[in-house]
Amino acid sequence: MSNLVRRLEITAHQQLEKSLGYRGDSRWVAWGWEPQIDQIICSDGKKLGTGNNMAWLVFLQHDLVQPAVREYNFSEGDRYWLLLDRETRNLYAGEAKAVQSLLEQSESLALLACLDGGKGDRQTSQNWQQTLSQLTAKPFVRHLTNAVPFGIAAALIGALGIGTGLWVAPAVQQKLAAEKTAFTSPISSGANCGIGGSDDFSAYVGSSSKNKELHLIGVYEANADHKNRNLSKSALAKPSKRIEIKVEPRNKPIILALSAYEPVQWNITAEPGAVIEKIIINGYHNQTFSGVSGIPIEEHTYEKTGESLGDFTYKWGATAESRNTSSLVTKLEQNNRTSLTSFQGCYRGTNFTIQ
Repeated sequence: MSNLVRRLEITAHQQLEKSLGYRGDSRWVAWGWEPQIDQIICSDGKKLGTGNNMAWLVFLQHDLVQPAVREYNFSEGDRYWLLLDRETRNLYAGEAKAVQSLLEQSESLALLACLDGGKGDRQTSQNWQQTLSQLTAKPFVRHLTNAVPFGIAAALIGALGIGTGLWVAPAVQQKLAAEKTAFTSPISSGANCGIGGSDDFSAYVGSSSKNKELHLIGVYEANADHKNRNLSKSALAKPSKRIEIKVEPRNKPIILALSAYEPVQWNITAEPGAVIEKIIINGYHNQTFSGVSGIPIEEHTYEKTGESLGDFTYKWGATAESRNTSSLVTKLEQNNRTSLTSFQGCYRGTNFTIQ
């Protein structure tokens, strides 16, 4: 079984997709809840549209279904999507980004069907390790870095536009238009690692249906000189490797998470109107901060507190680093009960802005 999706211990009735509002003819189709517009969204990788909310709730709350899907919170959250193989009638649950990526890659879906006893392609089965590696290395979210980040379903609607088989109820279109108008991206289109930084800047734009946003900035180091880094163990010593963080006003209060392996002094500038609810510091070597006061600080640095959040990721999307990113993001989201709004990272960074 793939770690990207998990097969559920139930199978789908022959009329399920029709009842939930799917109008296409693709073998694979998925549904996910979009909390920003209170609407179930349906996608087969080519067509995207709104589904039947009442039928969705009736299905999820049925006595035979509810025990199998309880942990995925399909009726309220947008983290997980339900995936159906219309040929075998197998049902799967998976992370929203992973499910959307699978729908775009027929060879991966064929592999999934093959591994679970459906009809798969022999060559695909023989190359399953390579296929999964390629899938992990090219997550769907990389295509949405500059898309409207208020939920993956809404972002898909904004990205697909007209002429793609999209069906959306007029009331939902109005809600999406209002959300799009109100939103401004937290990452500038010209963002980079700053003067003296590396040239491997990567970013992710997500969503938050809560009344706050979670922004993560990750680096390995601020510069290449680490000969005095052990001095950071002293309470009187501060690392001289400085990173400038500017926070501009957002529509919601933000939680700012800063992560580095090497010692860094994070200098934070909050523009007038910016509201920082909490700052989270994660690192192996000691991390310090300056520039703001009166904001709760949550520190996870191995040298100072004896524990860290476990990962010091600085790159989004590459196979090895994405595993670390996923682990760190999961811990941040669970601890703060909100989804990640944005990530910015570099191996060596000197300047970042949340706008």
